[in-house]
This record gives sequence, C-alpha cells and structure tokens, in this order.
Amino acid sequence: MDLIYHDTYSVETTDLNMFRRLRPARLLELIQTVSGRHAEALGMGADVLNAHNLAWVVVRQRIEISRMPREGETLLFTTWPGRGMHGLFPRYMEITSPDGESLIRLCFLWVIMEKDTRVMIQPKNYGLDMPCADREPLMPLPRMPRQLPPAYDTAEFTVPYGYIDVVGHMNNTRYLELAENLIPAPREGRPLRLILIEFTHEMKLGETMQIAVSREGSLYTLHGTRDGGNIITLCLDYGDPV
Repeated sequence: MDLIYHDTYSVETTDLNMFRRLRPARLLELIQTVSGRHAEALGMGADVLNAHNLAWVVVRQRIEISRMPREGETLLFTTWPGRGMHGLFPRYMEITSPDGESLIRLCFLWVIMEKDTRVMIQPKNYGLDMPCADREPLMPLPRMPRQLPPAYDTAEFTVPYGYIDVVGHMNNTRYLELAENLIPAPREGRPLRLILIEFTHEMKLGETMQIAVSREGSLYTLHGTRDGGNIITLCLDYGDPV
C-alpha cells in the first residue's frame, strides 16, 4: 500500500481564467480528484464509503500558492494522509512543475459523514481505518482568524441545481467561484496567494445564505450565514497585478 501518492495533469484552455491562469475553482476540482483517487487506492474511496451510506466531506482547507499554473504546463501532484484525530483526517499535498518548482502547497481537513443523518462519524465504528503516512506535514493544520474585519458589502445567494454534487450539497469548489464573483481583486488580475476556508454547515438545493464581505489590505473575507448560523468563512489573499 503506497501511502504517498503521485499524479499528473496538463493544464488545458478550459481550465483558465481571463488572465490565462488556472482558475482557483478548477484547482480545487483537481485537488478533489487526486485526493479521491488516492483514497480509493487506500481502500477508503467513494465505492467503499457508499456501501456504508457514508461520504467524505471537507471541513477546512489552507492552500498556499507561489504561482498559479498556465496553459500547457504539466502539474505533478504528491499527496499523503496525515494522522487523524477525533474523526478529523488531514491530507497534505504539494503541486510542482517537472523541473521541481513548488507551485502550490496545501492541507485539507476531512471528515466522514453519514448521508442520511448528515452527522460526522467515527470510521472505526464501521470497520474503516485511514492509514497515516510516515512523513512530515507540509504546514500546520488550517486555522481561521479569531476575528473578522467589519463588512463593507453584503449579498444574498440561493443555491442553484447546477451547484449540487453527488453528496447532495453545494460543492466546496462553488463557494470559491461565488467569492471571486463578489470581490474586485480577481478581475483586476491580482494573483491569488492564499485560500483559507472553513465549512461549518452545508447548503442544499434552493437554500439561501447571507454573505458579508470584508477587506483588510490584500486579504478579503467572506462570511456566509443562514438564519443567524454560520455556513462558511473564506479568506482570500491576493498579490499585486502581474
């Protein structure tokens, strides 16, 4: 069993934004795909979890971006599972170029959810066990800011059919799309340097959340709530236009 997994991908035109860089939401999709392939190889993939009416769900993520890839570049993925704790399972990943340039580093925290009750479970209660690679973590586990800046704008969003995934909720990649549609930095050509996201509750088809947008320097924060309860917090840090 190979606890350290490698994969490759060549960036295509359809993966790019208007500045011909990899779209951040597409980056999350690629990360999700590679993570799923490795989970399958470890015997903890969707096929195994579906048999128990379970699913992997990401709850927190930190992505550090040195440079966003461009069209035609080949991306080399290296990923491994960290040590689980209290039902939380970290996954680390580094994306490099063929000549060894480190482009993107990340850590995701995942849980396993029971599909009917939407409650996090302990895998060992179902005879499941996610192994841990004997490798140093790339970074500390993701942590959110203790306090958010005051909001300068608000918005309301209702989940459409096209944003729902196989788990039956709004896919995590769509939140990033929504965020970049609400703030000016992406359309100004400012490169994204940091993505920090915490998912507190899921959103299902037709549900509506209220979004508060704030900014402190180059850091934008979007906080989504529904009926006063937290749904999601996104922190996005951008560099100077290039």
